[in-house]
Amino acid sequence: MTIACPACGKKSEDVRECPRCGCELSILEMITRAAARELVTGRESFLAGDMQSALHHAGKSWYLKKNPGAARLAFLSALPAGDPAQIDRWYARASGSAGEVS
Repeated sequence: MTIACPACGKKSEDVRECPRCGCELSILEMITRAAARELVTGRESFLAGDMQSALHHAGKSWYLKKNPGAARLAFLSALPAGDPAQIDRWYARASGSAGEVS
């Protein structure tokens, strides 16, 4: 898994610290993997028809790592609830027009 160092921007693969500046990267890898696991769980819930669980896991994935896939899944999972504010928020995140709006 390739991770960009938050301190210097160097992209590295499967290293515990940045080879350029020595910044610790293992925590970022753990966060990225946790976000991916939450997204997979959310997709499984969505396919099983459990929209509330899908929305929950997609939201957790989004807050760990701002991934457009997590925002899209959250948007699709929020539609059946019919909450306009939540639908609008996830649509904006999925389309990239809102960034990290709360």
